Amino acid sequence: MPVTVSYQFSAILIVLVSLAIQIGFALGVFGPAWLSPILTLPALAAIAWLWRRAERLNQSAKAFEQLVI
Repeated sequence: MPVTVSYQFSAILIVLVSLAIQIGFALGVFGPAWLSPILTLPALAAIAWLWRRAERLNQSAKAFEQLVI
């Protein structure tokens, strides 16, 4: 179970950093607002990577359950 918690923590951390960047751009702290989507693309890529990894782990767990049952 600790593996699942670490993935959840990573996803939450990525979302919070992305949100902080978006708010910073909205307030003009980091620069012009049009840079906001460009600089948050790495966060979106990380979330997509975590999602695909979670799907693979879920498929693996389901296959193991079917084998055992």
